[in-house]
Amino acid sequence: MNIEISARHFDLTDALKDHVARKLSSLERYYDGIDDVQVILELSKGMSSSHVQIRGDQLRLDARSGGHDMYACFDDCFSSLEGQIRKFKERRHNHPHRESAENGVWITQYEPSVPSELVGPITIDNSAILASLSTNQAMTELEVRGLDSFVFYNEETGMISAAYRTSSGGTQVVELNKIG
Repeated sequence: MNIEISARHFDLTDALKDHVARKLSSLERYYDGIDDVQVILELSKGMSSSHVQIRGDQLRLDARSGGHDMYACFDDCFSSLEGQIRKFKERRHNHPHRESAENGVWITQYEPSVPSELVGPITIDNSAILASLSTNQAMTELEVRGLDSFVFYNEETGMISAAYRTSSGGTQVVELNKIG
């Protein structure tokens, strides 16, 4: 991964350069098809701004942020890029031709990632239509609908999760792993 860092209207310190490079190098754990990263840090009229562009194998991402602190601006861009990469990877991995078809319906089986009271395997057809919710939103949905379990795409972890009622009457959330 080639990282290019540019500073406009200020001198780039080694500490800021190291901070940016360290954070960006961790993006490879999400997606190893990143070829080039261009970072533009700018100081104009006392305001800091950060612009990061990522280019790679079928990947074109952009993030911008502004504020008073250059580190915070870059960290905001980085957080945005993490989410964008997760969504890109999720869309790419949920592509229908990557699953097996049974009577025209795409079927995937999941099991809880940790021991739980949720009985598996859980079969999901057309998993791309799962609701994209936070954990709190999923728990609310479970309560409002009066369901025993509810499968959703967890925005916080970037994984498919299930909210369910325990035998003691409480509620739990567990991440699901694809079987096979």
